[in-house]
Amino acid sequence: MTIGPTGPTAAGPTGELCRRADALCRVAAPHLPPGGPVTAALAAVRLRLAEPGLRIAVGGRMNAGKSTLVNALLGRRLAATGATECTTLVAWFRGGVQNRLEVRRTDGRRYHVPGRPGGGIPRDMTLLGSTREEIEEIVVETAGGHAPGRPWTLVDTPGMDTLSGLDGVALRALGTADALLYVMPHPGAGDAEALESLRRQAHDRMTALNVVGVLSRIDELGDGTGDPWPRARRVAATYTTRLTGLLSGVVPVAGLLAQTALGEEFTEVDAALLRRLAAAPRDDLDRALYSPHEFLHWPDGPLDAPGRARLLDLLGCYGIGAAVDAVPAAADPGARVLLAALRAASGIDALLDEIGRRFDAAADRLRAAAALKLLDEAARTALGGDAPGPAAHRALDDLRAGIAALRRHPLLRQTELAPALADFAAGRLRLSEPDTASLLRLATGTTTAACLGLPEPVPGTTASHSAHAARTAAEAAARWRRLESGPSRILQRHARTARELCEELCFRAAAP
Repeated sequence: MTIGPTGPTAAGPTGELCRRADALCRVAAPHLPPGGPVTAALAAVRLRLAEPGLRIAVGGRMNAGKSTLVNALLGRRLAATGATECTTLVAWFRGGVQNRLEVRRTDGRRYHVPGRPGGGIPRDMTLLGSTREEIEEIVVETAGGHAPGRPWTLVDTPGMDTLSGLDGVALRALGTADALLYVMPHPGAGDAEALESLRRQAHDRMTALNVVGVLSRIDELGDGTGDPWPRARRVAATYTTRLTGLLSGVVPVAGLLAQTALGEEFTEVDAALLRRLAAAPRDDLDRALYSPHEFLHWPDGPLDAPGRARLLDLLGCYGIGAAVDAVPAAADPGARVLLAALRAASGIDALLDEIGRRFDAAADRLRAAAALKLLDEAARTALGGDAPGPAAHRALDDLRAGIAALRRHPLLRQTELAPALADFAAGRLRLSEPDTASLLRLATGTTTAACLGLPEPVPGTTASHSAHAARTAAEAAARWRRLESGPSRILQRHARTARELCEELCFRAAAP
């Protein structure tokens, strides 16, 4: 995974909105005091926009399976994992020419230390050369680059739990991300509280606009036996409803299985171990897979203790059963065949599809929204330097005007609905089911059709589709206008934002 270049690329950022935000910085900077705070802030925004992809953070409460999911998305076991919370530092992952770590201290000093063999974070934190309290974050550089088709910056964060003392560290890191995968092994009220804390830290940016929930460790739901998927789908659907507004949906994933299925550790030796297990009486195997303890202490099983421990570390009890089920159906149950079966059983492809729909398709909007937040802060900064002249003040005024103009773009107007989503999640905004669905579509759609709940146009139907979209947007605007006259001031405010967005969609759909 790549964190990004050291400066803006020659070609500039990709995406219309990001290019326009970059242009605002490029035009204003020459007229501002060199070395001043505003100039430095604009340079930081340009660096952010020059990054090749989204910043996707992985967050959640303690021991939720965050690092295991990070490893699955990286395609390599780089983040430390274990039975207890292993992540106590914010860790960014990027490709490099060698395996090493960049330590970024709280005092601003930065230095490199060797990475562990194969890349990743060492379990012995003393190898970092500073105490945890002295480290702001670490950057993990790994030879070999990122997984194909996933040009994201991934950040692994400490678990959020007030007893850990790391909430502030995690929230600051999550607040700098463009999007969030929120990991929940057993969803509950604490997750709603954690998401609400994150939303406040990120100034309302983290809502269903850019948060996807992940139901991890699905094999541990219920009593941990049998097929976990029916229960996992029910739990995911329940919490998608309960956390409406705070996240766009919840996707179930068997995290450990995904880590192995997309990683590099499973070998032909492991496939041979599974074939030997498949030859054992199924009743005996099922009894052994009742729990990790039973499997590790299976005295008359076909594998020795190291072999059982190896498979349990890679797959867990559920994964071992899923792999054994794939053996009889496979003509050649080698490692590649079994990995494909494990990948299908993990549910990771559904999550990758959701990331593509919710994040990748909205990357321009999400990255531009994060940049505009930084630009707003820069525009409010007092000019530094020796008596800035009229040109500097005009440049700052033009920057503010440019920010306001860019915010009127429909895709960025969507970000103004983030407070509405937060108020809905907190119970302060009450809507009917149809209006709730309409609000979610308006806030999260990546095209005009998606925002209006319409099918995407097919070739040859552009004109008729645009006319239909304009009528639908006008009808939606009229519905939100009626809601503006309601008694609730919160409803009035958010209905006005939704109505204005619908009017802008109508105008753009009707434009020749």
